[in-house]
Amino acid sequence: MRYNRVLIINLKQAGDVLVSSPVIAAVHEAWPGAEVRMLVARGTEDMVRGHPALRQVYTLDRRRGSWRETLMLIRELRRGRFDLALDLSWGDRGAFLAWASGAAERVGFARGRQPLWQRRGCFTRLVPRPPVGMHMVEQNLEALRALGAIPNPPLLAFYWDKEAERRVQGLLAHLGLAGRPFAVVHPGAGWRFKCWTPAGYARVIEALEEERGLPVVLTGAPGPLDRELAEEILAHCRVRPRVLVGETSLMELGSLIAKARLFFGVDSAPMHLAAAVGTPAAALFGPSGDFNWGPWGEGHRVIKKGWDCQPCGRAGCEDRKISRCLTELSPAEVLAALAGWPA
Repeated sequence: MRYNRVLIINLKQAGDVLVSSPVIAAVHEAWPGAEVRMLVARGTEDMVRGHPALRQVYTLDRRRGSWRETLMLIRELRRGRFDLALDLSWGDRGAFLAWASGAAERVGFARGRQPLWQRRGCFTRLVPRPPVGMHMVEQNLEALRALGAIPNPPLLAFYWDKEAERRVQGLLAHLGLAGRPFAVVHPGAGWRFKCWTPAGYARVIEALEEERGLPVVLTGAPGPLDRELAEEILAHCRVRPRVLVGETSLMELGSLIAKARLFFGVDSAPMHLAAAVGTPAAALFGPSGDFNWGPWGEGHRVIKKGWDCQPCGRAGCEDRKISRCLTELSPAEVLAALAGWPA
């Protein structure tokens, strides 16, 4: 069957949206000429906004959006006259909006204890839950495989506009890094239990600066968590990296990482950005599974304790917001894992 107007729904976090970008290309491969639009959570749209295969990106404010805004969004979706809606969100809101879009074919994923109103009402087809060990890039593509499509080997895709490029070039010139190799260290991850120790980050920054001769740009989100973490890292660090914490949009951050020699961080959206723009990424993993969320593609490095309890999928040990598999990962272990990388 051919689909001409396709809606992709992903209302999850920024990294989740980016790892679903191969679905956009796969839709065009399966049904050339199809008009593709995407619905994402507000604040994550930079992850796909510049994609040349997307006709439009809708956004939904998941936290402060009013019923009036939701109704306006539904009216806009229905004007799209979609014949296929793919919900990659795995949640109630994505299921409801797939149904509300009016698409004739609505595909979602089966999950445990899924309510009847979703199984029988929202979706016309439920895809069996993918294997636990399958990477999220491949899991997302299972929705298309269920429709008979055979995607090519998937690649993450990220694009930025000329304004973002000018802004980043200006920042690099201001930092004295225009045309010079440098490294990006992004220590934050949205949740502190997914982050390493400030002293550990400081030792890696020192090694990059002093042993490899790579100036470090320390980046982070504008919120208090990343700013506090950056201050703690700087207090432990005997060298002074360039600091751009809270100074870039997601689109600008992607452009910056694309120009870096390497990226060092944790399981986070910026780690996925590095994979998407082809910058070698080294990522620390704790409670989350690298088999699901590791940097996609070749040339990257995952560093972890490898304890039997990993991944636990919890908010720290016993949900206490501290992950021992990260806090007890020593700087010596991390630096040994980084030796000789990237080639």
